[in-house]
Amino acid sequence: MARTSEIIKILEDFAPPELAESWDNSGWQVFFGNDNTTKVLLCLSVTDDVINQAFELGCNLIVSHHPLIFKPLKVVKDVKIIKAVQRGIQIYSLHTNCDKTNNGTSDLLAERLNLRKTAVLNDFVRVGLAPHDMTLDELIAHVKLAFNVERIKLVNNAKKSIIKTIAVCAGSGAEFIPEVEKYNIDAYITSEIKYHDALDSRRAAILDIGHFESEKPFVEEIKKLLENRKERIDVVIAKEKTAWEYV
Repeated sequence: MARTSEIIKILEDFAPPELAESWDNSGWQVFFGNDNTTKVLLCLSVTDDVINQAFELGCNLIVSHHPLIFKPLKVVKDVKIIKAVQRGIQIYSLHTNCDKTNNGTSDLLAERLNLRKTAVLNDFVRVGLAPHDMTLDELIAHVKLAFNVERIKLVNNAKKSIIKTIAVCAGSGAEFIPEVEKYNIDAYITSEIKYHDALDSRRAAILDIGHFESEKPFVEEIKKLLENRKERIDVVIAKEKTAWEYV
């Protein structure tokens, strides 16, 4: 048993709420004021299956990356919210504040890829040197191995063959393509690249590894953060997968 307020303090010290974007809804999603946490379930998204896992595992606190609630509610009819309330499960989300904080989602992406001399390009994008100068094929193999994926989307209108500099953005990073390309970066690794984003790209090879895959390191980092305390906090990672499959 751990104090819920102490858990939230750990999370907010790591990713201060004031870092969140104005449109975001990081923080409490479902809150009863229960200050006793039996077990914490970590996830990227609060799905019906995740709620069921929390109940079956005896978790009464879910910490997610994506907020369960984005817009003001006029009526509560989302089965996930209702089920969480019925089962006494509180839900807290770390979204854009976790993207922007030190050692946040894009930093974790850069770390997973072993980038060298990483620096902040903007709030959401990190840039660094490849582990060594590599061919594009070597980078693709490196990315697939690092994130345990069999397929990625590649856009290479620039005909890049040697990769020295790499930018990364966990989650949806298409809007930052113009800024990345302004700095003549060789490759950009992110997700949610749309058709016209791909058509308009000119100066960098773009690797779309998938939204889910790019943010998976989040749950591992939060687990480590919560468990690395003198006071015992029982933490488990939810079993999750992407919303689709390749056939």
